[in-house]
Amino acid sequence: MKRRSFLRLPAAAAAMAAGATAEAEYDPSNTKIATRVDVHTVTDDNLLLLRQIGLRWVHAEFGSDGSAAAIRSAVERFARYGLRIHSAMDSTYRSPRIQLGRPGRDRDIEKFQQFLRDLGRAGVYSAKIDFHPANTYTTAMIDSPRGYRVREFSLEDFRNRIEKQRYERIYTADDMWANYSYFIRAALPVAEKADVRLALHPDDPPVPMMNGVAKLFIHYDAIKRAEDEIAGGSKYWGLTFCVGTWAEGGAKIGKDVFGMIQDFGARGKIFAVHFRNVSSPLPRFHETFQDDGYLDMYEVMKAFRRVRSIASLIPDHYPGLAGDQDHRLADVYSLSCMRSLLHRANQEVE
Repeated sequence: MKRRSFLRLPAAAAAMAAGATAEAEYDPSNTKIATRVDVHTVTDDNLLLLRQIGLRWVHAEFGSDGSAAAIRSAVERFARYGLRIHSAMDSTYRSPRIQLGRPGRDRDIEKFQQFLRDLGRAGVYSAKIDFHPANTYTTAMIDSPRGYRVREFSLEDFRNRIEKQRYERIYTADDMWANYSYFIRAALPVAEKADVRLALHPDDPPVPMMNGVAKLFIHYDAIKRAEDEIAGGSKYWGLTFCVGTWAEGGAKIGKDVFGMIQDFGARGKIFAVHFRNVSSPLPRFHETFQDDGYLDMYEVMKAFRRVRSIASLIPDHYPGLAGDQDHRLADVYSLSCMRSLLHRANQEVE
């Protein structure tokens, strides 16, 4: 072999490996990179931007209009830009009638059940749910050490300055377990038949009581209770695993981020992920870009690849950047970071 040809081999091999790694991102069995879009407000320009940076998946938010026509229109529109809906949300499940067990909840549940059926017909993998009415996410807006504007939560500030009973009475943990159980036992059989997974988001921040309403999903034991006792171990019940929320809980949440990925991810029970970072655990934290918090997000990405997760990961609660009024720059910055982490993890994790 001529010396010139021999010297070209490493570069050629590296290029081939890089191409294979990049293409692996789009393998259906791989972890997926996505972003959240509001189907009613997203512009064609924004969808083109997602296509240009190589995105293939989205989490679609329908607000309170998750009708069959809205789903069909979104699927067709996104397809023109090479995008598919992997997870979707209709805010009907957040109705106080459902979450507080009030009269009229059956009518709201029926609407959510129809949303699940229509998602199934459209081939959407999962539907996001959460169960934390009366939530407070933010106690102040601050400038981070790196100079971007972010949300801060201080438990002391919340208790002393902000907390106020939201509803007509206190809702205990027993009340909320009863309300959650009623909802899941109505929704889950429909989800199973529709081939759509219910993806439960934990309570953010993980505080036992906020504004007079108990919060359930703040600890590993509660998540397991929801899986085993209420969902009966169904493969159609699982998690929207919010890395940031779990990082907020720190050592007091039963299992850390990596323990949760090993447990639920290895069993295929993590359907969607909010891939975000925070400055520190409670009692005080602020949200950060993925490369600026206390978690090593590359190790988090590798953990998803080690359990062969096929979940879709989105950036979430990302801060704003200077001059970025619609957060497009922040979204692209976060997505680029995530795709780089995934490419590297695909190379390292066999």
